[in-house]
Order: sequence, then structure tokens, then C-alpha cells
Amino acid sequence: MTRIRMQVVRNLTISFLLTSLVVLAILSIGQLTQLLRQVASGQLPLSIILRLLGLALPTLLVMVLPLAFFFAVYLVFSNLYRSNEMVAIRSTGTGLMGLLPPVAVVAACVFCLELILSLSWAPGAQRELQSESVRLANAAAEAMLQPGSFTNLPGGRVIYVGQAVGKDSHRFQEIFLSVAQGGQLDMATAAYGEVKPAQDGALTLVLVDGQRYLGQPGKDGFKVLSFARYRVLLDNQDSGGVERGGINWSSASLPQLVRQLRGTGMRFAVSELEWRLLWPLALPLLALLAIPLAYSEPRGSGRAAGMLVGILFLLAVNNIVVYVKEHMMNGSMPVFPGLLWVLVLILVVAAYAFLRRSRDLPMLPAWPGRSAS
Repeated sequence: MTRIRMQVVRNLTISFLLTSLVVLAILSIGQLTQLLRQVASGQLPLSIILRLLGLALPTLLVMVLPLAFFFAVYLVFSNLYRSNEMVAIRSTGTGLMGLLPPVAVVAACVFCLELILSLSWAPGAQRELQSESVRLANAAAEAMLQPGSFTNLPGGRVIYVGQAVGKDSHRFQEIFLSVAQGGQLDMATAAYGEVKPAQDGALTLVLVDGQRYLGQPGKDGFKVLSFARYRVLLDNQDSGGVERGGINWSSASLPQLVRQLRGTGMRFAVSELEWRLLWPLALPLLALLAIPLAYSEPRGSGRAAGMLVGILFLLAVNNIVVYVKEHMMNGSMPVFPGLLWVLVLILVVAAYAFLRRSRDLPMLPAWPGRSAS
């Protein structure tokens, strides 16, 4: 590898690392704000914030790496144009095509990291994050159960516990539970009850010797049922997409998605796999697009114009991808080609812009009949 290409690799690597840190810090602020909001509402303890933020970083990196690499390529080639180094490089007979190999070397390393993040690391960290958040939220809900007071739980549930039995804070006398399900009341009273936390943090309320009231008193369908034991799940878990086929597809493992390709959840599994493969495959295409956008005259103005165009293009692509994925999940769009046509769109735009710039042509051709100045 020539000295010029080594310099491009070095500058690109440094710019990529610095840009990744900046973009990751910006996105982490939003994640940290959301966690602090849960701390303020009493759902999470303050001491666990850093752990939860660390578990959220792999998911953030899936979006950070393509953006950071795009900006890194743009900045490196923009500096080459602005400092007249591109003119010197072209004088040696090396054009834009000759600078693609060093970009491809760095892109291959980032591609492998992005692929591991998207397919395995980020979903695993998201599963652990969801499990930890549910466990902490349920622990906070259990701590809210105070003898002699009503407690509002998520999901429209209200619970009242009487005096604790003995020294065990999980056992109470005189239990009242009200659950609103689609406008229909489901109430239960019991002389005795016990809150049993599971190993995964889920809470189960076991009522002993009580009655259950279904519906509105005085209306048709109202029922009063007596029971010896009645078990109620007081889980504080947010479904977060679990309702689609009973699986949280965004955090499903790769083997689980592969198994679902031949099952009833084939549409969901294919949509999720295409979503996870989209950004790793789009990463080299974004680098190819960043090179022509970085062009600027050595003494000209508007250095950030190309970056602004790139950001607007990325926002448009992201909105299209989210829209297409949602409709694929709903079954209103076919899973093939699915998200693959978005890659074709990026490839066509990037290849067109790169070929025009490599031939020293403007991005947009002149209007027919327009005289050359």
C-alpha cells in the first residue's frame, strides 16, 4: 500500500473513532434523560443507571457506526479537497477510484463490527436490559405496597393490603385488588394474601379464602365467585412489541429468528432479519456517497453543503426504512424485496454521484439548451 493510501487509512480511522465518540455521546444523553425520568418517577433506583446505560450502548452503536463512518469519510475527503492535496494526488495518476481501496479496508473492519453488533450483541444486550428494567420496576412496585394504604400499579390496577403477618413483609391480611380490563371491572377480596417474587423479578399475588367480582353490580353478567386460592400476576413488564406472535422481535436471538423462518412468524422474522442486515450492508454504500458529497473548491465556500445534503438523505432513508418495516410487520407489504430495494436506492444514488465526480462533472447535468459558461 502506497504512502498516500496509508495516510488515508490513518486519517479515516482517527476521524471515525472521534466521530463515533461524539455521536454516541449525543445519543447517550437522550437515553440517560429517559432513565433519569424513570428514576424520578420511582420506577428505577439511581444506583443502577450506569449499568442500564451500558446495556443500552450496543443498541445505540448499531445506528452510530454507519453515521460516524459516513461523517468520517466526508471529513477526510473534504480536507483533501480544501488543502489541495487531492490535486497533488491526481497529479500522480491516482484518481478517486485509486482511493477506494484504503476506504474499503476501514469499511471492511467497521462492517464486521456492525454485523456482530446488529445480529448478536445488540439484541442480547437489549434482552438483558429489558429483563433488568422489569426486575427493578417490579421490585419498586413491591416496595410501594404499604400496609393500610391503596397502591396504584401499572395497567389500571389498584391493590390494598392490610396488616403484615409476622416479620415476613410478603404476607398480608385483608387484601383488595381491582383490575380494569377493557372497561370491565375485575375485583377480588381475600382474608389473606402473599406476594411471591420470582427469580426473574416477576411478582405474583396469591389470594386465599376470598371472593371475586366480575362486571358491574346490578347489570347483566355480574358474577360473584368464591375461591380458596387465586393467583394473579402483578408483572410490571411493558409489552414493547411482544404482542406480535408472542415474541419481542427486536430482542430475539439470531437462532430464534432462523427457527421462525419456517413457522407462523415467518413474516416477522424476515422483516427483523432484513432490518438487522440493512445498516451493515448500507455502510459501504454510505461511504461511497460521502466521497462525492465532500467535494469543494479549495478556496470556495459552502463546505458544509454536502454534509447537509447527506444528513437530509440519511433522514429520508431512515424514515422510509421505518415505514416499510412497519408495513412489512403488519402484512400490508411483501417481505420480498422488502427493505432490499432501499439498498438498491442508496446504491444507485451513491454510484451516480461517485461516477459524476470521478469524471469531474457536476452532480446534476446541465439543463438542455443551456450554454456553457
